[in-house]
Amino acid sequence: MDTAFRHLHMPSEMACEFMAVFARMEYALKATRFAIGNGRDVSASWDRFANEAHEWFHADASEDVKSAVDLLWNCPPRKQFLADDERVCFRDFEIDPGQRKLQQLLLMVRTVRNNLFHGGKHLPDGELEPGRNENLVRSSLVLLQACAQLIDDVREAYER
Repeated sequence: MDTAFRHLHMPSEMACEFMAVFARMEYALKATRFAIGNGRDVSASWDRFANEAHEWFHADASEDVKSAVDLLWNCPPRKQFLADDERVCFRDFEIDPGQRKLQQLLLMVRTVRNNLFHGGKHLPDGELEPGRNENLVRSSLVLLQACAQLIDDVREAYER
């Protein structure tokens, strides 16, 4: 395994593919009506996308999508926080009953991305729970690829 990815507890190709698909999806959102900003900065409106796309999203559309949704929902990513003693720790993702399921699933995907990109996945979770990081990234990848197909203009921008 590539030494740069050794502590991620997953194949480097998977980590790179996930980051590429995430970036393409974020581009597609910003290239369509799912961009938000303040006149200077722009970002993807994942929540607005999720709330519009939820009616077309079917968690059981395929066995891969069903497995990805089940894993993310039942074993969600953990979020880093700074404990009172200034140690970096993880806390469990809290399900918000006030949000649609797709909105929360895409928030989980963004948490996976943040943990991977900002170094959260090098911490001991991967050693304590073999396969957890790889499963979260794989499931997030499947979910992103499925979501990229839900709305025509997003799909077109994603596939450019």
